[in-house]
Amino acid sequence: MHDLKLILENNKGFAWFKAHGISFKGYLLEGGEYLTGSDAVDHIKTKFGKFEDPEKGLKELNGVFAMVFEGSARLLACCDRTRSFPLFYRIGYNSLTITDDPKAVGNEKDTDDRSIKIFLHTGYAIGNRTLLKDIYQIQAGEYILKNNESFERKFYYRFKSEDPVSDRIVLENELTEALKGIGSDLSQSLEGRTAVLPLSSGYDSRLIAVLLKSAGINDVITFTYGRKDNPEIELSRKTAQKLGFKWEYIEYDEETVKDFLGSDEFRAYFPFASACTSMFYLQEFFALQKLKEIIPENSVFIPGHSGDTIAGSHLSDDMTGELTKDALIDRIISKHFNMKPVSSKKREFLSEELARDFEGNILSGFDYEDWIIKERHGKFVINSNRIYEFFGYEYRMPLVDKRFMDIMSNAPSSLRAGKRLYNSVLKKNFFEKYGLNFSNETNPEPKDIRIQETKNSIKKIMPKKIINFYKEKLRKNTDIYYNIGVTDRMIKDLESSGVPVDKDGENRNSIIIQWYIHQLINGRI
Repeated sequence: MHDLKLILENNKGFAWFKAHGISFKGYLLEGGEYLTGSDAVDHIKTKFGKFEDPEKGLKELNGVFAMVFEGSARLLACCDRTRSFPLFYRIGYNSLTITDDPKAVGNEKDTDDRSIKIFLHTGYAIGNRTLLKDIYQIQAGEYILKNNESFERKFYYRFKSEDPVSDRIVLENELTEALKGIGSDLSQSLEGRTAVLPLSSGYDSRLIAVLLKSAGINDVITFTYGRKDNPEIELSRKTAQKLGFKWEYIEYDEETVKDFLGSDEFRAYFPFASACTSMFYLQEFFALQKLKEIIPENSVFIPGHSGDTIAGSHLSDDMTGELTKDALIDRIISKHFNMKPVSSKKREFLSEELARDFEGNILSGFDYEDWIIKERHGKFVINSNRIYEFFGYEYRMPLVDKRFMDIMSNAPSSLRAGKRLYNSVLKKNFFEKYGLNFSNETNPEPKDIRIQETKNSIKKIMPKKIINFYKEKLRKNTDIYYNIGVTDRMIKDLESSGVPVDKDGENRNSIIIQWYIHQLINGRI
């Protein structure tokens, strides 16, 4: 193979392990065993052999990983189903460079204007593009295959039904047993280390807490953060108390975020977390700064990403049947391109960009969810795990386990819409035993989602001035993570540089996105 270059240098959290022509980062789960380092590499070497069927081999892997496998005449590089560890590549004349840092092969000043236009609406670069010209990313569930004659990129995983099951009782039993097995494997993978659980009022983190307790793991530190009036504080505290876990609360106030923009730690963090593809996650940054002072160095973080997404939180009842491509694209733009208002001209541009991702004119809710898992979930939600890596910690993601994803993708849309199956199983088979079904839940039910969708429709016909007035008022009343205090500093920084700030986005993440783009195009990364 001509001029292959690997630049794999991010050894924070999980380190790259290299042997037998295989570079591997992360972990695998196989037959109840937790495999990492040499054990994972040996398993991959056996599994793939001579690359005769890479798609089949990758589809069978269960874990959180990125890898590059160099054979005698072929090279394979891939990310797991949710793009846990980003990989990037650049193709030259008879050359291929693969890296975990896009700036290692590209100039941050050589930006891709088309990707930046989309990024300002989403907070991530869609498809295989990045914010840099000629630098590409390997997507969730995708692999690239290179030999002397050809280059191929292909998805080995899509969120769709492989073996549909319609019987609700069967599905409930399968899901219950799968989650129990996932909990058992999770406990084994900790290998005696302290589990640190970001505990909100939501079902995902509560489920992980129950799985740990059920598996006999008591060395658990839970934490919640935000302003004192954060409604999640009381429910998370109750959950920890009922399970007998240690609970830490980190208050966010003016003192917490003071002078953070100029701190060395933040200036090192945001380029690392963004990697020229995603909005950097800031919500837990201040909590991690405090936690690192009180938790063991080899602690393992276990975030709740993202049982709700896979269970159907983005799927509504009106999307359970067939959809036209135009209807699906319109849904994606309306729901997921709202970090910046979409003009009619911009909608046409975005529609053309999205149309490349879908084949055929008749699609389904599975196509919508598959897009969400690869794009918003992989590049926005899962990418938030960079925060743990930056501070030097490993993490586990039990709710992207292959067993869970396969069961949910095989459930009918009517049971996944609004997370009906998932919520029912969790309440009845996991929460009830420990008294964790609370009367004042913050998780929206399907009826709440329908009400919100009606409100969103009304907003479309209201005058912009009125919408912005109430939007900002609502933000201040619901700013439980002190996002306004954080982003006001970014607004001030942008305006001091003569940069106009668009404040009409759906939430304050839009300010973080604008601030990041300004740093990128002005070479401040």
